[in-house]
Amino acid sequence: MQLDDSIAAIVTGGASGLGEATARALRA
Repeated sequence: MQLDDSIAAIVTGGASGLGEATARALRA
């Protein structure tokens, strides 16, 4: 896993409200 890509995806998704779901999925 590349943390940089994951963080970027979370930040980008956060703007659309998907950040929480994405973060939970990655941490799960």
